[in-house]
Amino acid sequence: MHGSANISNEILSRDALARLVMARWVLLSIEGILILVLIQAFAVSLPMPAVVVLLTLHAVLNLVAIRRLGRGGQPTEVMVYLMADAEAIAALVYFTGGYANPFISLLLVPLILCAVTLPARYAWAMTAWVALLYSLLARFYQPLVMSVSEQAAIDLHLAGMWLNFLLTAALVAAFVTRLATALRRREADLAQVREQALRDEQLFALGMQAAAAAHDLATPLSSLRVSLRELERDYAGDDELAPGIAVMAAQAERMKGVLDRLAAAAGGARATGVPERPLDAWLAEIFDHWGLMRPRARASLKLDGERPGPVVREDPVLVSVLSTLLNNAADVSPDDLVMTAAWDADNLNLAVLDRGPGLGVAGDKEDGWGVGLLLAQAALERLRGTLDPTPRPDGGLAARVTVPLSALERR
Repeated sequence: MHGSANISNEILSRDALARLVMARWVLLSIEGILILVLIQAFAVSLPMPAVVVLLTLHAVLNLVAIRRLGRGGQPTEVMVYLMADAEAIAALVYFTGGYANPFISLLLVPLILCAVTLPARYAWAMTAWVALLYSLLARFYQPLVMSVSEQAAIDLHLAGMWLNFLLTAALVAAFVTRLATALRRREADLAQVREQALRDEQLFALGMQAAAAAHDLATPLSSLRVSLRELERDYAGDDELAPGIAVMAAQAERMKGVLDRLAAAAGGARATGVPERPLDAWLAEIFDHWGLMRPRARASLKLDGERPGPVVREDPVLVSVLSTLLNNAADVSPDDLVMTAAWDADNLNLAVLDRGPGLGVAGDKEDGWGVGLLLAQAALERLRGTLDPTPRPDGGLAARVTVPLSALERR
């Protein structure tokens, strides 16, 4: 539905046009039924050739509108069709008693359709048009000739007014209800867009801070890696120091990988393209690298899918999501953590399972399910994926991720 009055070339939605066409078929059916009632029940003499031609032209007009407006229509074009509808109704009223016909208020139907479908200026133009038609019918018309008493004619007129009121009320209720539903849906969509914009603004600020932090960390990390390599060489034979130095060196390399992915995602100078490899091997490497960062966590990986897996891009977004979920799980359940992965022709289904206190407590954890979860959800939206944290049977949490494989396919 469109209420903007300053966009004359706006294309109307297909839903609005579908409601418009349906209403016109209803209107055409009402016209035909009323003509039959006048002829069969009250033996009214009507110029049937002219009436049949008018009904046929009205039906043809709607068929033309369906063909023309099937893919959306300009407001001016829709306005022309509605004016033609009003003219067709006026012509039928001309042959059936003019302004004395209680069904002359059917002229309001095109006006209602115009008011709920088109911008305000079109509604005022349609108001002027139906007012002109009504005024002409007050002077020019063919009176009905019925073989009934004067009192019966009055009763019929009152009955017609009653029926016409019911029909008009039903049409108004139907379209106003649909309009109100559409407006509520649009308000909900706008609220969702505003919420998304606010979250994007927060993520942008976080991204700027992350980029600045990555830039500041690059130089000291490089110095740290050089120093650790020298220490590894100097203490290669020391059984007490060598293992600890090796762990620190591996974690430094992992941090370099994180910074490299951040640079690649931002299109930095260090980005050298996104590698491609089988999905199962890539997931296993992600899990192993995460294990270097959390050596005390007792975690296992279960892969369930055709081997080798489909060839995919090593998307840093999914790496970040899995790292966040694994870190959250390790914080609350370092001794019992499982990551599962299954895939088919369409989707990759991942799950990070822990035996922590569950969703209620995890949701209140500042450093586990705050910014990290927000970033994970936003990252998955970029991949058209979903994140669904649910309670795990027998206690704990299952963070389930679904990503379409098409988002990871080679480009």
